[in-house]
Amino acid sequence: MYTGLSLDQAPPFEAPLKFFLTAPLFATLAGIIVFFLDDLNMFARQTIGLVHILTIGFMMMIIFGALLQMLPVVAGAVIKKPKIVANTTYSFLLIGVISFFLGFYFYEKSALFISSISLLTASVVFLGICLYELMKVKPKSFIVQGMIFSTFFALLAIFIGIYMGISHAKENISASYFLFTSIHYNFVFVGFIFLLIASITFQVVPMFWVTNPFEKTKQKFIIYFTVVMLVIFSISLLLGLQDLFFYKIALFFICSYFAYQTIKTIISRKRKLKDLSVNYYLTSMFFLILGSLYFIIYDFFNLKIEILAVLWGIGFIMSIMNGMLYKIVPFLAWFHLSSKGFFDIPTIRDMIPPKQIEIQFFLHLGAIIFFLLFLIFEYSILLKLAAVVFALSNIYLFFNLFKAAKVYLDFDTSQSILN
Repeated sequence: MYTGLSLDQAPPFEAPLKFFLTAPLFATLAGIIVFFLDDLNMFARQTIGLVHILTIGFMMMIIFGALLQMLPVVAGAVIKKPKIVANTTYSFLLIGVISFFLGFYFYEKSALFISSISLLTASVVFLGICLYELMKVKPKSFIVQGMIFSTFFALLAIFIGIYMGISHAKENISASYFLFTSIHYNFVFVGFIFLLIASITFQVVPMFWVTNPFEKTKQKFIIYFTVVMLVIFSISLLLGLQDLFFYKIALFFICSYFAYQTIKTIISRKRKLKDLSVNYYLTSMFFLILGSLYFIIYDFFNLKIEILAVLWGIGFIMSIMNGMLYKIVPFLAWFHLSSKGFFDIPTIRDMIPPKQIEIQFFLHLGAIIFFLLFLIFEYSILLKLAAVVFALSNIYLFFNLFKAAKVYLDFDTSQSILN
């Protein structure tokens, strides 16, 4: 089931673990902040800071932790001195997200400069190393190619984001700022996150849920269609073409196609044991399709863009990241302990009680529903409920992941004491 994995290639468990355990804490903080807001205006300074607590503090933390772990064992791209890389990246990312939020929430210019420098350092160091190591891999599978494209779009998005942050710090918002804002968002969510999720899905779904592999032609189509679509989108914007209806249609098509292939693969899995992490994956695919459809129609009916942020950001991205964490963290704890010679360790399925995963899943789903109801009906009580349930969901996520981490830490500590 886990062929091709080698402890010699894998970084120490502690390296990605700090990223995985920190992410739910930032999401919890976001829920607490939302509780004290009266509205969710995507263009308000406070909301921009809040959104980036999730995009940087939650999503990027998990992505960087996952890449640190998966590049060596999945793509064969070995990151040298992983502890130093992890600690350096983590520190600058932590400083960056905190200063970014404070900078936008209180419009503190010095914090925006600190954020720009910190996030640029974290991203260039980590993503630069990832891209360098991925480029050395031979032969390059479509999974590796997808990771390369994703990393490239991430770096472009970061550079654009730094430009936007400095523009705010200098109070120099030019006409080009709004053009680059659109490119930044699409590079982050489509070029970076969607491409990376698709590439990782091609590998982890067959591995963790014992399914048939994704066909190579389908992998190639999803990756290259997305890349070409984003290039055409960017050129169109830079040429001043504002009607992007065909881009939206293309995005809906590729997202729906990927979601359909993923759902079909999971449903036809060979081992149909009850696995609650599957719920997150299927939920994620549902919201990916729904969000892509909403992206087409919201301009026609003057609908709220905040709904799109909930559908894609929490419904699609956070759902799939929750599901992956419930597979990755227990597996890594088991993998590292068994590789060290421990045999009386809990199974992967026993490290996190299924009932706790189920509770967290319904809290997560409830938060999405309450956020959507608030945006539709605009009753402030619904926003308060959404914030509370969202915070509780991520508190549950943290403690659930910590249970698996504690199994590893307890066994590893006992070995250190005996030695």
